[in-house]
Amino acid sequence: MQKILAEYKKIEATLSNVKFAVVIISLFTVALVYGTFMESYHGTDYANRLVYKAWWFMLIQLGMFLSIFMATVVRLPMKKRLYGFYVIHAGLIVLFMGSFFTYINGVDGILQLLPNTPASTVSLSEDMLRVEFQKQNKVFQMPLPYTPGETKLDTKIEKIVKVKSFIPFAEKDIQWITDSQHFNQQHSSQYLLFNENVSQELTLSLSPRSDYKSSERLGPLNVHYMPKFLKNCFSEQGESGFIVWNLVTSACFTPESKNYAISKTDKGARFVAFEHGNALLKFFPDFSPVAVNDDLTKNENSPFRVLSTELFIEKPHLFLFGDALAFYKKFKKKWIVKEFKQNEIISLPWMNFKIRLLKYSPDRYPIQVPKAVVPIQDNGKIIKGDIKAVEVEVGGKSYYVRSDGPLELSNSSLNVRLQITSKQIKLPYQITLERFKMNKNPGTNDPASYESFVQLLDGRGATGVEKHHVYMNNPLKYDDFTFYQASYFPVGKDAQGEDQYGSALSVNYDPGRFFKYLGSLLIVLGSIWHF
Repeated sequence: MQKILAEYKKIEATLSNVKFAVVIISLFTVALVYGTFMESYHGTDYANRLVYKAWWFMLIQLGMFLSIFMATVVRLPMKKRLYGFYVIHAGLIVLFMGSFFTYINGVDGILQLLPNTPASTVSLSEDMLRVEFQKQNKVFQMPLPYTPGETKLDTKIEKIVKVKSFIPFAEKDIQWITDSQHFNQQHSSQYLLFNENVSQELTLSLSPRSDYKSSERLGPLNVHYMPKFLKNCFSEQGESGFIVWNLVTSACFTPESKNYAISKTDKGARFVAFEHGNALLKFFPDFSPVAVNDDLTKNENSPFRVLSTELFIEKPHLFLFGDALAFYKKFKKKWIVKEFKQNEIISLPWMNFKIRLLKYSPDRYPIQVPKAVVPIQDNGKIIKGDIKAVEVEVGGKSYYVRSDGPLELSNSSLNVRLQITSKQIKLPYQITLERFKMNKNPGTNDPASYESFVQLLDGRGATGVEKHHVYMNNPLKYDDFTFYQASYFPVGKDAQGEDQYGSALSVNYDPGRFFKYLGSLLIVLGSIWHF
């Protein structure tokens, strides 16, 4: 018993010592400064994961609490000259208690409101992996670790899905895969398109297994990635500007080269018709490249397509064929076809743009693989590392589930849908966005302020529908929750063609608020009393 008492005295002396208090306060101050810089450069979520909600920061706060508590205990019984000291330390202890209650039971999330659509689901900052086995009608929710960097995992769900790792901050990295099931003309390429003001890498592919598309739009410029053989027909066009493309044989030709007649309807619409087998195929290329039946419905089963290059003359259109390109030059009134030579830069006729071929592969295709990064924030927006990713293994193959879209895998015996979502809570009432108002800075499109006019319907009572106006410094307070105007997002256009916006309300529930206020009041009163 004496040994235990002696050990307690040592611990008491250490924790109540001024030196320990100075050390622990210094560590706390350094951690706060470090967290502030991390939040400024890398965002709030990263700072929370790295500092504010990390185990070591919680340990520092526990040390501060013990230092304050023991400094009070060793000065008992109470002395009149230390009444102010007792009140200050009591305030600090109550303040810590309030913070603890908030950390354990508090809610801090986002409620997204679409126009005239009731909503009651609050999304929290905790990430979840949702796994839905659609054939078995089973759904599993797996919490993901709250860490700043990549975390290795080894968890199995239904002995089918193995969760291997989680990346909270990632960017898309390109990986080129050898195509074991390669089909002719399914090539892929990467280009650099640039002028004096902008530079843009373009990754395009014709492979159905690639994550990249065969077309891009960069402002007014439309980029089309086409099979390689089509370049010959662009350079050898006939008077009609039509190109006939055989999807089966991967060949192209002009109607003029086969003596196909170009005719016109009574209303002046051009068409071309030719026989294939026992069928007569008819095309109106100025409207669609697909053949039409006698009743003018599309004949998708036809192996031919007829392109009208006349459709790509007025506006900027760039056709890429792997290691070659084609564009229309208006003052020459002709299509220009060029092949890329090694490291050659080709000038384009729009906005001083130039283009260079970075990579061409006839038998490999690009996919997007998430790579762990430290996020970067600019003007309150994450510009690098805004994607979360989970690596899973299904049927012996590895896949990535990304936060920008679900992953669906299916075969004869399995149909599984995986998605990264936020942990959610359901409010016992509904809030509907009736109208969203945005005020812009004069002469710009930059928002100066935004406001939400909402309706609240609580079916638990008999109050009916309540109308509220939510804007900066005027939150909606209801049922222990506080709703702040946080942000907005575009949702399309209304019937009059005007831009429509949804509203994002920050939702906060703080069970420790009373103790924080009480603790702060005691600190102020104790300081006045003590000094």
